[in-house]
Amino acid sequence: MSVFSDGLPERPYIAKAKPDEYRTKTCGDCVRCVEERDCPYSGVWRCADISHEMIVKPSRPACEDFWSRKAQKRLEEQHDQDTEKRRKELWAVYADKPPVALPFVVDGFGAIPECPICGEMPYSTEQCHWCGQRFVQDETIAEYNDPGPEVRMDCFFCGCKNTLVGHRSKYNGHFHGTCEQCGIMVIE
Repeated sequence: MSVFSDGLPERPYIAKAKPDEYRTKTCGDCVRCVEERDCPYSGVWRCADISHEMIVKPSRPACEDFWSRKAQKRLEEQHDQDTEKRRKELWAVYADKPPVALPFVVDGFGAIPECPICGEMPYSTEQCHWCGQRFVQDETIAEYNDPGPEVRMDCFFCGCKNTLVGHRSKYNGHFHGTCEQCGIMVIE
């Protein structure tokens, strides 16, 4: 577990209703109910309940699995605020500290960077997005940032030969490129 996640307050992630609350609610207030767009009748919703799917009217009384849409949105906003507050606290502490070496962790597909301070993916090899810790720019970082040789392939969309230009990922070997002829962007 990382230092970043250790500092967040304990909050539930799912706003489930108590048994006595769902009796006063309607299906339209539930996270699982979404408006059916392809239905010829207006006001028809689809309930994506775990046990089965069914068509309901939004005014139907809620079931025992009621999951409040408003309460869930409020919980998600609180979690986002907690995360941003913790990120700013860590940033104030670590942004001005001297740079440290950025370790790479093998996760089964390849090597990815992991911040030694907060344990999160830093999103940059210069400074961690989460805690602000700066990293030493050595030959390991230069090798990681090098995209590697350019790869040319035949475009399977327009059929042109040798027009798909891009690079293979060192992490998982996937190709990412763009066709010079038709402009399609490919990730394989």
